[in-house]
Amino acid sequence: MQITLSQEQTRVLELLLKQSQYASMEDAIDTALVLLADEVSSQDAEESPEYLAWVEQTRRKIEEGLEQSKRGEVLDGKEVIARLRDKVRSRSISEREAKV
Repeated sequence: MQITLSQEQTRVLELLLKQSQYASMEDAIDTALVLLADEVSSQDAEESPEYLAWVEQTRRKIEEGLEQSKRGEVLDGKEVIARLRDKVRSRSISEREAKV
């Protein structure tokens, strides 16, 4: 396949080569195509039903938490941190025991 580049595209590639960021124009184009594919993939992920469902579920959880907070249904921060540390500690111990 042959591709005709515009003058601006050619200047960009030549500048990249002069700056020694790429060994060849092909390398620069390959990198550009990989970056484009990544961008398209991430845009698709943001529009996927799974992602949209996750966003909606997270929004509902935040709203629920705000309502609970308004009603005074909150936990002490130090208590929450202590519980999380205990959970991590016990999981680490379980994983170490499983390896033995």
